[in-house]
Amino acid sequence: MMSFKLALAVLLCEAVRSGWSLANDNTDATNLPDRPLQLVRPDPMHHQHLELVPENVKRLHHVNKAVAVVAVVGKFHSGKSFLLNQLMGKQEGFGVGPTVRPKTMGIWMWGKPLEIVLPSGNPLSVIFLDTEGFAASNISESYDAKIFSVAALLSSYLIYNSVKIIDQADIDYLELLSKRTQLFALRSQVTKSQWFDQFNHDLLRFPPLLWVVEDFVQMTEGEETAVEWLRRIMETNSREDNKHGVNLLGMFDKVDCVTLFLPATTKTLLQDLSKAREEDLTPEYRQERDQLLSRLKKGLVPKEKNGKSITGGELATLLEILVTAANEGSLANIPGRWETFISRLRVGALEDCITYYESNMEVLLKKHNHGAINESELREWHQASKENATQLLSRLLLGLDQVNNTFAELRSVADEKFESTRDLNEKKIHIACNSAQKKIEVEAEEEAQLCVLPMKTSQLNEMYKSIQKKALARYKEEVGFLEGNGAYRRHSEQLKTGLEYVFKAITLKNTQALEAILNAGIETAVEKFREAAMNHNGVPRTTADMKNIIGRVRVEAEKVFADKAASVEGESLYTPFQGHLTTKLAHEEELCKKENLDLIRAACKTIAGDLVTRCLHNTGPSKMVLPLNETELRKRLAQEEKYALKEYSEVQAEFSDTSAYKEGKHELEERLTAIWKQREEENYEAYIREVDVPLNTAKKLIMLSADKYDTEFSVTQYMKDVCLLNLDEGKAKDWQRSLKITIVEKFIRDSDDLQKMIDSKSGWWSAIKGFFQWLASLLS
Repeated sequence: MMSFKLALAVLLCEAVRSGWSLANDNTDATNLPDRPLQLVRPDPMHHQHLELVPENVKRLHHVNKAVAVVAVVGKFHSGKSFLLNQLMGKQEGFGVGPTVRPKTMGIWMWGKPLEIVLPSGNPLSVIFLDTEGFAASNISESYDAKIFSVAALLSSYLIYNSVKIIDQADIDYLELLSKRTQLFALRSQVTKSQWFDQFNHDLLRFPPLLWVVEDFVQMTEGEETAVEWLRRIMETNSREDNKHGVNLLGMFDKVDCVTLFLPATTKTLLQDLSKAREEDLTPEYRQERDQLLSRLKKGLVPKEKNGKSITGGELATLLEILVTAANEGSLANIPGRWETFISRLRVGALEDCITYYESNMEVLLKKHNHGAINESELREWHQASKENATQLLSRLLLGLDQVNNTFAELRSVADEKFESTRDLNEKKIHIACNSAQKKIEVEAEEEAQLCVLPMKTSQLNEMYKSIQKKALARYKEEVGFLEGNGAYRRHSEQLKTGLEYVFKAITLKNTQALEAILNAGIETAVEKFREAAMNHNGVPRTTADMKNIIGRVRVEAEKVFADKAASVEGESLYTPFQGHLTTKLAHEEELCKKENLDLIRAACKTIAGDLVTRCLHNTGPSKMVLPLNETELRKRLAQEEKYALKEYSEVQAEFSDTSAYKEGKHELEERLTAIWKQREEENYEAYIREVDVPLNTAKKLIMLSADKYDTEFSVTQYMKDVCLLNLDEGKAKDWQRSLKITIVEKFIRDSDDLQKMIDSKSGWWSAIKGFFQWLASLLS
């Protein structure tokens, strides 16, 4: 029969010569169904050979973009289908089996590729492959090797999926499958030019290997990363049948490893993860899954031929070549895992002794009703059972040569089973101690809830000590036989912590109850203060009266608080709340003072208003005819102001020590000043009306001759001179010159025509020249 490497090479050469004609099929991937499609199935009679599913393989021709293939392989029921669904972001994707029977048969693809864009900007169609699990019952290693070889050579990224841990058996089996494809021998001989020139070596290269450990809850040694952990195990692998001296690290160009936490924590979801929604998944799993997906996307590259990306049509042709080569080639040249056994008798004897060991261990488990067992007792029973099994094996293999490995294997298997039993027992111990801890915590909390609050803190502390003592005694009574175990000590400490939390919760409730009493006392005392200090008649009080009233009601309020909070006195809370009462009473005192000050301010404002009204009347037209001589006017205004301020001081004398009194007096003075200014203005206006004719005559003269003056200063001085000259005749002849000047300045200021004429003389030159004119006027 043609060897696998030769058959595969010939088929590839024929495909290259034919030009992969199907790659130019002008079809569209959007027409592909969004569901799983079986590409390869096992033969229905013997489950030993692979068969293509033609109608589904043809669908690959619809993918006319560059393709990358992500394949997941691993033992059956290791979670491959669920992992792929997570990578694709689908809840209902590849079938996830809730029973012990394998779900996936052959090789399946997800019908609609995932379309992504590479960092280079080129589009890429990602095809996901789900494969039949390895090491299923009644399935040969030869069949597993065919599935593996097709998936490995077809993919751009190969994911090996395992559960909980990476053990030697997983690595041995993966290495065995890799060697059975004989690709490592083929790659070494390709460099010797034994094949056709057109043979495409790149298509026979192993893709990058990513080992995914699901349900991983342990910790690696020290600061060792997942990749370092995997490489260390691979590098220390030492199979006796490794004739070629090549391990997984030598076959795969790149080896990577990631771990994923438990996807769910309930039995229902773990039995059937297809029911798990995104929100049902654990946060740790979602985070690590997203990191895995990001790493996968960054590492994806198109499947290539001669340096160019292949399409779905070329991938379909490669799949046909690989399936044919796997079926016709010689994949069984590498020996199986059990060829190291000397004979069937040795295998049977080993199995019987392992069964004997297991039966002995079962006796101890039944003795404890399959519950938790003291670790020392379990280890001693294991040592005795292993020694008895070793003695039995010695009798069964008496006279056989080369059986030392069998004894070593028996001890190894017994130790492994003991480790599994010990791990399970650790969980049982944890459950027993945890159950006792939680139950006793609940009982202690129920007992604590029965106490009547509030109570003194000293009483509460005594009660807690009593409850804690009884709880720890009950814990020792229930699980004291596990006292030497770390879980026992850990849960004992957790029980103490839990009791502390219970005590803190009761203490908090007690504190809240005490605070409620103190707050009620404060509110009652403040209300008493407020009611007693309230001004019911709206009559302002003097400062002395306010001081006496506040002093008296403060004493009354503090007594009310002391009576209400008598049960809390002596507690640490009492003094701070007493200080809080003092603060609140001080606040209420300020409010009372402010209210009284507002009443005083209102009274002062009323008196000031009345006085202003009287001054307006006494200086109005009915009492004082304008114009008046300036001296006479000022004398009368000063007299009115004196009378008003004197009356204000006499009426509000009892409040003279308050700020409201001073504010009212200041306001009165300001308002009187405003009235006096108004009366002076009115007096000037009256004077102007008296000399309206001579001033208007002066204005006409000014308008005729003002053009002769070119600066603001000169024209303004001219206007004053003309107006004063006209006032030297008639009524104003004997008026004081200062009064005349004031009248003239006001007349010029109020005349729009004269102001416009002055503004017309403004400018830089006018200002400079006017300055010198002003200096000259001073000197003259």
